[in-house]
Amino acid sequence: MPLIRELGTAVRQRRIDIGLSQQALAELAELSRVTVNELERGKLVDLSANRVERLANELGFAVGLVGVRRKGDSDPFEVAARVASVPYSPELPAHVLLEAVRDGSVPPDYIPHVRHLLQEAPVAILAGLAEHLDEALDVPRTATWKRMSTLAGVLQCDRPLWRATRT
Repeated sequence: MPLIRELGTAVRQRRIDIGLSQQALAELAELSRVTVNELERGKLVDLSANRVERLANELGFAVGLVGVRRKGDSDPFEVAARVASVPYSPELPAHVLLEAVRDGSVPPDYIPHVRHLLQEAPVAILAGLAEHLDEALDVPRTATWKRMSTLAGVLQCDRPLWRATRT
């Protein structure tokens, strides 16, 4: 499968998982809706590196010469918990984060941590949480993204990604 078609398939799946419309994704990535539509349908013949990078950044994809994550790498919830804990003490335990993302309920002591994660973490880290819950606990990725979006709304995150999923 040509790279651009593979990208289109991945973009469509991640966009649906997150709950973004083509228009919302286009606005986030500063593209036209037609470009997003044609990319997803496999009709786009070429896309500049700058546009691919903007799209990848909004959806949490790595673009470039990078290695593939191996199964033995760190647990996504441990990585995300470390990111969420950077400005706070005590640290957010990975199991508390897992329960918060899975169940949509955050213990009061960890609200700042989860808000920081949802507001600041790279989308790739958030996507890792959704993928982990899907693979390990059979929680659909779309349900996890919806729950994270709901949490972001409750915690008053103003990240453009979350605003776009609520429209």
